[in-house]
Amino acid sequence: MNGSGGNAPGGDGEDYYTQQMLTAVKEGDKAKLQEALKHLPAKFVNYIYPHPVSATALHIACQKNYVELVAILLEASADPNAKDLKGKKYCPIHHAAQKGNAEILKALLKAGADPNAKEGEFGRTPLHILANSWKETNEDAFKGALEVLLKCKKISVDTVDNNSASQLFMAATKGWKHMVEKLIYKGAKIDSTVGNTTAADIIRQRLPGVLESINFNKVEKPQRYFGDELNSALMNHDFEQFTKLLTEIDISQKQNKQSILDENHGDHTLLTYACDNGLFDFVAQLLKHEANPIHIDETAKTSPMLYAARNGYHNIIELLISSMKDSRNLEKALKQTDLRCETPLHKVVKKEYPMKKEGVDYYRCLQLLLDKKQYLDIDAVDEFDNTPLHYAVLCDDQSFVRMLLLNGAHLGIRNKFGTLAITRIQVSVLEEVLNECIKHKNKVTDSDFEIILHYSLLAPAEASQQPETECLRFLSESQKHKRLLRHPIIDTFLFLKWQKIKKYYFFNIIAYTVFLILLTAYILIYHGTVSSRAADENGNETGILTPNLTNDSQPANDTGEVPDNLTNNFLLKCVLQIIIALLAFYIAIREGVQFFVSWKLYIIRLENWLEISIIVLTAILLFIPLDDGPQKSLSAWLVLFSWTEFILLLGRLPYFAVYITMFTKVTFNFLKLILMFSFLIFAFSISFYLVFQINEHFNLYHLALLKTIAMTTGELEYTELPLSTFSGSSHLLFVLFVFLIVLVLMNLLNGLAVSDIHKIEQDAEIVSYISRVELISYIESVFLGSPFKRFLPGPITCCENDAEDCYLVTCGQSHNPARKLLHWMGKRTLMFHSCLRDHRITMYPNRCTHRWHVCDCHSFCIEEKQIEAAKDVVLEKENSAANRHLSGLENRLEEVVSAIALLTEKVNQHVLCPSPQ
Repeated sequence: MNGSGGNAPGGDGEDYYTQQMLTAVKEGDKAKLQEALKHLPAKFVNYIYPHPVSATALHIACQKNYVELVAILLEASADPNAKDLKGKKYCPIHHAAQKGNAEILKALLKAGADPNAKEGEFGRTPLHILANSWKETNEDAFKGALEVLLKCKKISVDTVDNNSASQLFMAATKGWKHMVEKLIYKGAKIDSTVGNTTAADIIRQRLPGVLESINFNKVEKPQRYFGDELNSALMNHDFEQFTKLLTEIDISQKQNKQSILDENHGDHTLLTYACDNGLFDFVAQLLKHEANPIHIDETAKTSPMLYAARNGYHNIIELLISSMKDSRNLEKALKQTDLRCETPLHKVVKKEYPMKKEGVDYYRCLQLLLDKKQYLDIDAVDEFDNTPLHYAVLCDDQSFVRMLLLNGAHLGIRNKFGTLAITRIQVSVLEEVLNECIKHKNKVTDSDFEIILHYSLLAPAEASQQPETECLRFLSESQKHKRLLRHPIIDTFLFLKWQKIKKYYFFNIIAYTVFLILLTAYILIYHGTVSSRAADENGNETGILTPNLTNDSQPANDTGEVPDNLTNNFLLKCVLQIIIALLAFYIAIREGVQFFVSWKLYIIRLENWLEISIIVLTAILLFIPLDDGPQKSLSAWLVLFSWTEFILLLGRLPYFAVYITMFTKVTFNFLKLILMFSFLIFAFSISFYLVFQINEHFNLYHLALLKTIAMTTGELEYTELPLSTFSGSSHLLFVLFVFLIVLVLMNLLNGLAVSDIHKIEQDAEIVSYISRVELISYIESVFLGSPFKRFLPGPITCCENDAEDCYLVTCGQSHNPARKLLHWMGKRTLMFHSCLRDHRITMYPNRCTHRWHVCDCHSFCIEEKQIEAAKDVVLEKENSAANRHLSGLENRLEEVVSAIALLTEKVNQHVLCPSPQ
């Protein structure tokens, strides 16, 4: 159960009793409520139920006038000042005032409820709501409620709502004589105005004679409420009055100053209102008088920094930052979130409001926030797990994207919809950021010239063991971005990652090679002997294939048979069966892990179905006895599938990737084209069946179809066709077939193959990188996925940071040997978790030895071409910087020359045309 506010219950028992608490307050069941509270932790009494309730149990009890239940909840430490999440943002005291329940009001005030609390829609206090809800039929109850409120020492009788209406003005408007009289005697001002109308005008109009009956000598001297006066001056933008009131507070209310400045006025505090409306002078005065810059309003749960960031007021953000001398307060302000879990950084990059207003500059706001990035969480996520980078990309502002990436935003974070922020980043921006990840020290010509490659951009944002190639997988699949795989940052990372992970690939290759050799040998020995048709007693063929019986003196190889000492060796057969079964079981486990990691991705890959077929056919071959004919057919398909899989496994190596890509791409393109023209081949097969039925190859339709397919490859055998049957039409039909199928279609296929191969050869290097990314990503998916997650009752969480799906940590703590093995192997696939803890490597291009340093284990190497590529990027950056500097100097020189020319012209004018004396 998850609520919008408060702490949601976690376990099943807490869910049950939280629901019981809701049912109890709805039904007025005292015993059920006491039972629920008995089983719930104290904090759950303030749990805000999700929509459509959107309130706490205390709100509901007050709304339903359950006095005893209110007392029980307050005794259980229910918050009497909690606001609900409905439109009006009521506190419990507002519900009590609306119902006119004096007993509940008395209990709430005794528990510490604020008698002047303002609701969130119109900024009305309990007295406003009491006046507005008054019913003549139930006047006694409302009189009792009024007495309770007016007896409260903290009550304010001159507070105005958002429409500037005081409680007296509202009571007079409703025509409630008793409340009007009580408020006037309590000191309420009769000259409070709404527009041009005063409360006195309304009283004279609606309640004639009331003012005349008041003995003003008995009117209490009203208590002054500086908070309301400040709020009124702020909302009227009366800066002079606002400053004057602050000065008075400094003199007469110094002890209560902080509470006055941070008081909640309905849907805002003084500082949040000023920040939300861009009132820079008011903000400056409030901060000068020590208003709390991290205090949030109780309605929107939004801080001054969030309001300023949302509106793009860079001068206010700068003022707020400079006012916080304590770094802890600054960090808290920059990490504060609203109800949607958005930080100030989210607000700035979203740019929710137009930049036409004065003082609005979101780019400057971003600069100010990133200047304090040590206090920021640049990868903070909102309720949908969107980071600021997600919103910058969504708004398609590449300047914001560039700044976030250069300041350490991570590319590999997915939101709740599975979207990576990298998906819409322009290639030029990403390339520029990658270039900035390459730093250098000393001069390029020095022997100790040093290049540092920073990989923070590629590192997972979380400290836990997460896949490291998600972003690279996207780059490899994006037509626009895949060329970035050649960048030295990505190239070296892939090369290092491959060195870390290749042992698992070669182990898999070796295991499968052994499986393939033994399986092929088993099939040839026990199911590959030369067979003939056995005859029954009457000399008729039975159709059953049986081995030819050879003479003992005749060598086996003369008949093409396997020696009897092999076929009859029961021990050898059992050993082969056991080893093949174990290796097949290993393949089955590997496929099962992949399936449970992501079954949706698993079932759409054709190679996985090929591997499943191999496992199933192997099991049938080893354990299910079949007749000789089906057994040989099954063996034939199994050999074909298993060797095809071997080719595909080898094709994952970057060295062979180009050729396997050629093969697969040409195959799929051929299939698409043949599928389209298969109807034409089908039509010719029917035509040949009808015309050439006297020929043995065409007397049955399925034979005619096979013969037609064979003819498409050029096996025409012109002389064997009975063309004389229908001399005219059969000749024309044959000529059309040769032209359309053999000449046009086959040459079209050949041309398509040549075109595809040419394109692949042009991108051979990119294809190699893509293959490496896919292979590494595949191996990571096996070890870093959560194949057991779907079988567990709840989320797997990491004990260190409560992050969901921290699978490897769970594996490490498990007593299950299989999980421990996966944990051990998974840890050894990660670079940032072990070797690249500092997220960087160092190169020394000008040294003869010790030219790189990756980590202290010294087990990695870097290729010469990668060092040269990194050096080229450094030289290119230096040349670009020099060119920009030179361009700047040229511009300044032009400005100086223009200024000299202008000055010369003025001097000449003065000399040649002197001014009259």
